[in-house]
Amino acid sequence: MHRRARRLSIGVLSVALLAAGCTRTGEDGGTGSENEEAKTQTGSISYQADDNQGPAAAVEGATKGGILTVLRDFDFEHLDPARNYVSNQLLTGGLLYRSLTGYKENGTGELLLVGDLARDPGKDVNGDCRVWEFTLRDGLTYEDGSPITSKDVAYGVARSFAPQLNEGPHYIQQWLYPGGEYNARYQGPYDGGKPAPDGVETPDDKTIRFTFADPHCDMPYAAAMPTTAPVPAAKDTKTNYDLRPFSSGPYKVKSYQRDVALELERNPNWDPDSDPLRTAYPDGFRFTFGLEGAQIAERLVADAPADQAAFTWTDVPPAVLSRTTSGPVAERVVKGPTQYVWVLNINTQRVVDLNIRKALNYAVDKDATLKAIGGRAAGTPATTLMSPTTAGWQEYDVFGAPPGGDSAKAKELLGGQTPELVLAHANTELRTQQAEAVRKSLTERGFKIIMKSIESSGYYDEVGRKNNPYDLYLGGWGADWPTGSTVIPPLYDGRGIGPEGNQNLSYLNDPGISAEIDRVRKLPAAEQDAEWIKLDEKIMRDLVPVVPLYYDAAYVLRGSKVGNAFLSDAFGAIQVNNIYVKQ
Repeated sequence: MHRRARRLSIGVLSVALLAAGCTRTGEDGGTGSENEEAKTQTGSISYQADDNQGPAAAVEGATKGGILTVLRDFDFEHLDPARNYVSNQLLTGGLLYRSLTGYKENGTGELLLVGDLARDPGKDVNGDCRVWEFTLRDGLTYEDGSPITSKDVAYGVARSFAPQLNEGPHYIQQWLYPGGEYNARYQGPYDGGKPAPDGVETPDDKTIRFTFADPHCDMPYAAAMPTTAPVPAAKDTKTNYDLRPFSSGPYKVKSYQRDVALELERNPNWDPDSDPLRTAYPDGFRFTFGLEGAQIAERLVADAPADQAAFTWTDVPPAVLSRTTSGPVAERVVKGPTQYVWVLNINTQRVVDLNIRKALNYAVDKDATLKAIGGRAAGTPATTLMSPTTAGWQEYDVFGAPPGGDSAKAKELLGGQTPELVLAHANTELRTQQAEAVRKSLTERGFKIIMKSIESSGYYDEVGRKNNPYDLYLGGWGADWPTGSTVIPPLYDGRGIGPEGNQNLSYLNDPGISAEIDRVRKLPAAEQDAEWIKLDEKIMRDLVPVVPLYYDAAYVLRGSKVGNAFLSDAFGAIQVNNIYVKQ
């Protein structure tokens, strides 16, 4: 898992684990293979006509038909493309709507970024990465047969500035309005706002142009985020759009009962010839919510007829792990390292004493946090902010504490204090057990910890509020594409902190770090990777906003009739674009 990546550029890339468009996973922590080496993947942005044309390549042996069931412990936080920023939600959203670009993958590690709604991955108009133009394909329609236009894409971008729809990625927004909070100057099309932000033009119904003040050569990757999914203004229900996104993809919402089930059925107006990414073999998907992790694993191990066409994104819990490592069940395990780093976020607004933050890094028993969700099989102890899958990653360890922690050093830094801190956690079984492991080690080493449980389906919304009442909380982050520019700025640039929808969950707001972020961003692409990891170490050494816990691995189960279920290199979970039901 510790192979290093070369710079992901507009040309060819070679990375340890390509991670595009998947961040902030809210799933229960997993049980990956024991210290499994990360496979090396290769990929590129492709402008080859064959790669960009639909239909998607057929999967050998796949058949059309059947319903796939996804067994889940809790409901999605958001499906609205403006608010969608969790890996499993991004995968589900990709069944309902399409972005300008997207990832073509087949499970072999070969990954292509190609045009999705757009004919290709975009045109760098002036050759300086400041003006990007995308041309939509012919014949694109919504679920009602009406045409998808560039103005709908622009409107989708515009509404992502609205304060009430603030939970999604903010790359394009910040590039359009640099230098501070992404929506300080433009807050979307509601309440008399302009229908499109500055820098976004639609000269005709097929063309959308983005103009940035600074170079952004990563725009083809940012365009793969749901920020560029089209939303027709007439169908915009604002905060209720979560419940019924208007489909531009192969499926549409049939029914949605929050916390119970979401059913998707075919969109009869989706044209497979226009789509190079999705095969849409199943007749539909059913997402079942409210199941315990052990219950999900037990059902998939048993493989009863009703569950043979089912799979999960929830990792196998420790209690069931031994029954999945051999025999026929082992053949139905989908596993591997992911791009996520799990940390204990320290709310620096509330925990202002740097020595207390350092003491936390010595006091936490990282082995215990892993044991609670499967031991070293769930991942490996982390010391850095970025994942080893990120371009330019270098190992460092500011504190040098053993994985089990250093009680003496923690108590020395506390100097006789007994800080009382509030530890928040999602209310799933495994996250509760993991938080308890954190509480136990901190309590034994000089802290008083008050536990607070948060409903899982709203966890990141809750800790993403600037005035949240918590001092500590677990969180996982995976690079949206494997460069430090998709980790350090979104997580540690305080200028982007707003009242809600924050990704900077430590609420670190240090002018020196913000200035360094600006400096690194302006460097030539070939020089940025080394500088991001230097800044990674500087943040941990000087400011200590988190306790890095572990580099994540996935270990999930599928039923015996689920075909082509592989771990997506783009999302770190089982992909759904080319999955099928075995007949």
